[in-house]
Amino acid sequence: MTRFAFAALLLLGCGAPVDADGPAVAPPVHLDVVSPEARMPTATGTSELLPLRRAMLSVEAPGRVLALEIERGQRVEAGQVLLRLDVGRTAVAASAARATIEQAQASLAQAERSRALAERLAASGSGSRRSVEQAEDAASISRAALSAAEAQARVTRRGLTEAVLRAPFSGTIVERHVEVGEYLAPGTAVALLMDTTSLRADVLLDPRESLDVRPGAAVAARVFARPDERFEGVVLRVGEAVDSPTRRLPVEVEINDPERRLRPGLVARFEVVTGESVEMLSVDSDAVFERFELTQVFVVDGQGVAHRRTVTLGAVRGGRAQVLEGLEAGERVVAQGQDRVLDGQPVRAIERAAPGEAHAERSDG
Repeated sequence: MTRFAFAALLLLGCGAPVDADGPAVAPPVHLDVVSPEARMPTATGTSELLPLRRAMLSVEAPGRVLALEIERGQRVEAGQVLLRLDVGRTAVAASAARATIEQAQASLAQAERSRALAERLAASGSGSRRSVEQAEDAASISRAALSAAEAQARVTRRGLTEAVLRAPFSGTIVERHVEVGEYLAPGTAVALLMDTTSLRADVLLDPRESLDVRPGAAVAARVFARPDERFEGVVLRVGEAVDSPTRRLPVEVEINDPERRLRPGLVARFEVVTGESVEMLSVDSDAVFERFELTQVFVVDGQGVAHRRTVTLGAVRGGRAQVLEGLEAGERVVAQGQDRVLDGQPVRAIERAAPGEAHAERSDG
């Protein structure tokens, strides 16, 4: 093998294209300019979506199910009747309570008349003071009997009200546990109701990034089951203490989902705004590569020569990484084509083709 052929193979092995009649040809690359941008500081965490409101509905009165107007998956509105119990015995009890009230009212009226008569007789000297006292005691007993009868009537009326189960809020019936004809004891679970138009999550955030987060701060969620969609929300509450097992700050967030694209139980990644907008430098995240366990980029100087440089980067958002150390505003870095670049060698910058143009070039090829 000739010395010239060996040199050519050596250059090819280093990744740089060569010209058989001259030195290495500057490889074509796409460049990106390090630029300032305003970015909201955020903290991220992963958690499970939960319904904003959830209630296991139960009956308070005993009775047999007379009518059941719900099915699994059914949407119900607040105040809508879900279940009716047989109120035959309760209705009889209510009628008896009303009769007891009328009887007590009559007894009280008679006792009041007797007391008034005893007072008149005592005033005229025809009756004793003891008779007045006895009449007053009888009137007090009658008043107490009337109060007891009215209380019993309220209890029976409440039984009539409790025989009808209504939806406490608008939502969806997730589970149903009873059937028509079943006899239900007080406290029997009837159905599970969830409001899924809004969802909530308990997110654990790194306290180094989230100590300044406040209720009302903006939240964005990306659900793994719908990777191409972004859902908006707000912070509801911020924990007063860091969670001991995880050493993270618990934050409760609400995610709006009026079109019901999500479901409780799905897992999402949440991005929570933790403060005011700050100015920072950013660079195309594609420009970054790892070498010798160091984060590096190729910086292109004014003469078109690429120089490898170690940098420190922060969060990546929208395809751009925050620059913490190692780059200055206005510097150019290789964003595509790093595999063809050698440290200290020139490169040839080319414009990035628009998506349509790139597709046309591939079709022509």
